[in-house]
Amino acid sequence: MPISFKICLERDLLYAKWLGQITVPEYLEVFHAYIGCGHYRPGRPELIDTSGMLDFDLDFHEMRFLLRSVNSQSPQANVNTRTVVYCPNDFIFGLGHMYQQLAELDDGISVELYEKEKDALDALELPYKTIDEFQSKENFV
Repeated sequence: MPISFKICLERDLLYAKWLGQITVPEYLEVFHAYIGCGHYRPGRPELIDTSGMLDFDLDFHEMRFLLRSVNSQSPQANVNTRTVVYCPNDFIFGLGHMYQQLAELDDGISVELYEKEKDALDALELPYKTIDEFQSKENFV
């Protein structure tokens, strides 16, 4: 699967790694697996690592659909989710920026983009220099 996730319960943080080319059905499959996970909590902050991602095959309407899916995780109200994205690739950063701008128009998810790994970790107040160090020193389920 091109997207994998794990949860650090102590820090109440979802970590997701995106690799290669990703399609909307693949994203939705992982998103539904996360929502169905026994440790799922609506609105849990997220660290998305796109350092190994090459492309996301989607158009503007699909991007809006994905945004609405994230915002409507709970049937009662939009879910406020802080999403910090590490995206060192210029093309992926551009896609992330489009998603960020769409998110600003709706209540719910807030998207922060960082080109440097350390900046993404600092934004989440994680005391690590690299994502690898974060993964090696924290406990995940």
